[in-house]
Amino acid sequence: MSAPHTQAPATLFRTALIAHRAGDLATAAATYQRLIDRTHPDQPEHRDAISNLAALHLTRGDAAKADQLFQVGLALAPRDAQLLDNRGVALRALGHLAEAAEHHRLAIGASPDRGSAYSNLGICLTEQGDLQGALRCLERAVTLAPDSADFWHNLGKVHEGLDDLPAAIRAYRQAVTLSPRHQAAWVNLGVVLDLAGDSAGALAAYDSGLALTPDDAKLHWNRSQALLKLGRLTEGWQEYEWRWRGSSRLATQRRAFTAPLWQGQDLGGGILLIHSEQGWGDTLQMLRFLAPAARQANARLVLETRPELIRLIEASLAPLELDRAPTLLPLAPDFPGVSGLPPADAHLPMMSLPGCLGVTLETLPGGPIPYLQAPEDSRRRWAGRIMEGRDGKRLAAGVVWQGSPSHWNDRRRSLPPSALSLLPRRTDVAWHSLQKDGGPVTGLISLGRDLTDFAETAAAISALDLIITVDTAVAHLAGALGRPTWLLLPHVAEWRWLENRDDSPWYPSVRLFRQPTPGDWAAVVAAVDRALDSFETESAP
Repeated sequence: MSAPHTQAPATLFRTALIAHRAGDLATAAATYQRLIDRTHPDQPEHRDAISNLAALHLTRGDAAKADQLFQVGLALAPRDAQLLDNRGVALRALGHLAEAAEHHRLAIGASPDRGSAYSNLGICLTEQGDLQGALRCLERAVTLAPDSADFWHNLGKVHEGLDDLPAAIRAYRQAVTLSPRHQAAWVNLGVVLDLAGDSAGALAAYDSGLALTPDDAKLHWNRSQALLKLGRLTEGWQEYEWRWRGSSRLATQRRAFTAPLWQGQDLGGGILLIHSEQGWGDTLQMLRFLAPAARQANARLVLETRPELIRLIEASLAPLELDRAPTLLPLAPDFPGVSGLPPADAHLPMMSLPGCLGVTLETLPGGPIPYLQAPEDSRRRWAGRIMEGRDGKRLAAGVVWQGSPSHWNDRRRSLPPSALSLLPRRTDVAWHSLQKDGGPVTGLISLGRDLTDFAETAAAISALDLIITVDTAVAHLAGALGRPTWLLLPHVAEWRWLENRDDSPWYPSVRLFRQPTPGDWAAVVAAVDRALDSFETESAP
């Protein structure tokens, strides 16, 4: 057999290609480079070696090196559709979206039937925010190559971005039909099925993905949401522990404590550090489990939480049924660092409490309701203020229509104040805005600027007859205070509100009003308006 340096270019190229396809990238790269060095630019093996070596560097994640080689190749063959298309991929990886899109267009011009160029252009347009343009490209791509699972997957992502969930589901299903091992398609199929309200279908998709990659953290994390929404809490809490690896958003909150994680064992009178995580509502929802955790751990509690909650917790020690007052500390100044926190025998992030305690639907709400109360002086002050605002009307109600704009699902869970316009027209209700931010709204008495912490908000809520709110911290606070609360939910709500019910096992005083179809807040507000009639009748003296 000839030595490598005497092999003919065609033979040497075939050797490199075999290594490339076998995943031996080091051998393939060295052989491609040797071929480039030995051949004249006019030889087809020279250009093919440049193209394949550039693609190899792209696979390795070295887009800059790949781009350099693609440019060399295009200097030799400016109309080569494959080189144009692949350079577009490299440019997109480097963040040059406009230039990448132009290269994909040039590739289409050079080879109008090149499906990958349409697909890649669709990806660029998606990232540029031109979803309609992306849709046209991806539809053309799957027409040209209907057997490409990747193209169908990319089309599904565009439909998902356009909120066309049925079309996204069809595209993702086609992708996994063509390629049952297409992991990303299983993930996205599950996400879209969940958004469409099919938690059981989402769970099946996640299970199919996990059959391929059992340690996929994102699939486990997504699976936890489906299980919890279906009321399968025991399994859901177990999967919920994948959040630190499965959610890029939550990974930034992971803490580096030296103390071991509490797993439900007796600490023999030691110290258990419980620390808040995620949003305000998550902490308010989990405070009910402090006393059960202290008893099970046989431990003194240290609670690290947001400073705006501390005065409320101090006022709530009796309803929380804490035998011993916990040490309450504000978040570490270097959060998610742990500086300034005392030593402990074990620690636990707050959202792990129900899993450690074995909470099920049958054991909710987990203790007496209310488990929170406002400070007495604040309650007296707010009672007088709300009575004054009532102005003789039979009902005093508080309204919240907007959660934090930074929340991942805020566009679905919040509504514009104009959507509530039907309610302030009622002359029998004194309407109060509990919205902390934003300007005044006609027909509502604004309380926001005086809601300086959660203790003050709790006092205002305690003086009102009814709270009407979207899915934000106020819903949890009002429910924990045992106040009548009407919760306005999107068509598909978060896991904690379960499915197909208008009550909540977490908060007996909360009534759920769900959108009948996605985005239909008008139907929700109309249902609230009708329900106010009977609420008035029931509350009449």
